[in-house]
Amino acid sequence: MVGAGAAVATVGSIATEVGLIRRWIGAMSSACLRLAEAHDTSRLLESCRSAGRVRLRMPVTIYAPELLDIGDQVDIGEYSHIRANGGVRIGSRVLIAAHVVITSRTHPVTLPHYGKTEDAPVTIEDDVWIGAGAIILPGTTIGAGSVVAAGAVVTRSVEHHTIVAGVPARPIGQVPQNPS
Repeated sequence: MVGAGAAVATVGSIATEVGLIRRWIGAMSSACLRLAEAHDTSRLLESCRSAGRVRLRMPVTIYAPELLDIGDQVDIGEYSHIRANGGVRIGSRVLIAAHVVITSRTHPVTLPHYGKTEDAPVTIEDDVWIGAGAIILPGTTIGAGSVVAAGAVVTRSVEHHTIVAGVPARPIGQVPQNPS
């Protein structure tokens, strides 16, 4: 007959083994998810018209990736959506924060709205920073070196080296330029 102390020791070692097995399964599941995410990222970027060194912080949704041109050294944050049906060009050294929407497709103002779309290209030039939750609407250009503040809705093109904020986005300042 096994004493009470031995039974407790056996239960304790089984609990330790179960904990180890759970950690191992968790680690393996995480590794598999990372591999699947890397595969999705590379497949998505291969579908783009052109893409340099780009980091997609998944999940990122891209509609019509074949109409998307992405420059070099571009970082696109989590939960961002890019609808490139009308063509989207993103320059080099561009930072796009999380939850950003860039769309080159809209619906007409005239009736009927349902089933009708209008496309207009979006251009984001080099060295642009787009803050979290910003929305870039069709037919706009974000000039080189500009900053779009978090939550801004860009309905008109933004001049070079301009900081815009608000709904709709309005200029609030200039980006200081480094003397060369």
